[in-house]
Amino acid sequence: MWTRHADDTVVDATGKIIYFGLQRFLDDICLGDCCFICGARPGEKPFNNEHVFPEWLLRRLDLFDKSITLFNKATVRYDRFTVPCCTECNTLMGDEVETPVSQAVGAGLDGLVKLLKGHPLALAVWMRLIFIKTHLKDRTMRFHLDARKGQQKIGDFYQWEQLHYTHTFARCFYAGYEVHRDNFGGTLVLPVKPTFSAHHRFDFADNFIGQTMLLRLDDVGLLAVFDDCGGVLGLMERQLQRITGPVSEPQFRELFVEMTWLNMHLKDRPVFNIEIDPAIEMCRLTSDLPPKPELIELDYGLRGRLYEHALGGLFSYDEETMAAIKAGKFTLLFDRDGKFIDHAEEAAQYAAIRNTETKT
Repeated sequence: MWTRHADDTVVDATGKIIYFGLQRFLDDICLGDCCFICGARPGEKPFNNEHVFPEWLLRRLDLFDKSITLFNKATVRYDRFTVPCCTECNTLMGDEVETPVSQAVGAGLDGLVKLLKGHPLALAVWMRLIFIKTHLKDRTMRFHLDARKGQQKIGDFYQWEQLHYTHTFARCFYAGYEVHRDNFGGTLVLPVKPTFSAHHRFDFADNFIGQTMLLRLDDVGLLAVFDDCGGVLGLMERQLQRITGPVSEPQFRELFVEMTWLNMHLKDRPVFNIEIDPAIEMCRLTSDLPPKPELIELDYGLRGRLYEHALGGLFSYDEETMAAIKAGKFTLLFDRDGKFIDHAEEAAQYAAIRNTETKT
């Protein structure tokens, strides 16, 4: 029989943590140095740590000696971008999560689409694991590059409670509980045509508050919203139907901005439930959904700030375009007639779409 502790943590007869209560999650995972999957402390089990981006992906895309650039312009080599993880959980992740995803990635766009349709939980867990590891790593990364400005770490500014449910979801392969399909969120797989950085085979971005993530693996793009139960993709359905070919890198990042922005404006959010019955050793993740996804009044200034952050470094803008971006009324996806922009004639198309208002 499972046992529920005073802090709401649930363990089985062997001491295995089935569910982390919020305070134990904060103390051991977010602020401690325990294995981020099972909660073991260093010394209790052998540790070999876990790469934020799995080793098979680093090998495939030749990233080991490359560096990721953080939001504050600090850089970290991918082979050193790791978080605490015990050897046992590292192996289990490889068998249960990494193997099906790596096989799908090896098959390209068709392989990932097939995985998304046939085994969506594997992809949902995999992307959440990357999201969690990325932000747990921020506990060790300085916020200020100039130490004279302070010693705070990036993670010091997080509201870690926002990661609790995402972490609970991502551990389902370890704890063995059921996850209802509605809880998977929204995941989009689409072809991407490298535009400005054809020599770069990888792109990554995420938003902690927006609970969104972007990955580009060669010419395949993955976008995810973790906490909307698919509501954002429902709101974007007509917009996505107008995309008639591979998107460019900037267009791909714009879709990430759009998903983040809309998720931040959902009027009624899903309510996530964790149903646990220790007597019958049952744990199930479910959710209560609003009748349909609706939006509060849209803050276009927020869209502009998200856009600048996600796309500002890709190319130069003139004053007129920058004003449109800041106003949140700029798009690289569609022309004034709402037609998808094929970037084969890229320079001319950029000039043609200034001040186009975003329509969802």
